[in-house]
Amino acid sequence: MRCRTTLLSTLAAGALLLGAQVTLASTDTAKTTSEYKAPAAHNAQKPETRRVSGEVVAVEPQASPMTLTLNTMEGKQQLTVGVDVTDKTMIREGKIDKTLSDIKAGDRVWLKYQRSGDKLVADAIRILPASHVASASTATGKKAK
Repeated sequence: MRCRTTLLSTLAAGALLLGAQVTLASTDTAKTTSEYKAPAAHNAQKPETRRVSGEVVAVEPQASPMTLTLNTMEGKQQLTVGVDVTDKTMIREGKIDKTLSDIKAGDRVWLKYQRSGDKLVADAIRILPASHVASASTATGKKAK
């Protein structure tokens, strides 16, 4: 009888240990799987933010959605970037708040936008001061003659 009790208690203890190991292994696998999927889901929701500066080609403040198009250089390649402008877009010239209708073709701007799916949406637009490079070179040219 004693041999039988020892055998049964040994089998029961082994079954408990085996069950505990299976439970721990499945819990670790679940944690690993959820940790693996969480960053991928997080990256999919995060929009890509870009910053560019360039010359305004077109402004459409009456369009729905309002749009701004500018030419910019990326390395040696010229790009044309068109963005939607929303009511939340901050537009400034120096410390003064402006509107999209204050921007004209030919103005130089700095633009921060987000790519969300296939849309580009402007977060901030800064109207840059007129370039003094041309006036400085002509002034230098007049002095040289």
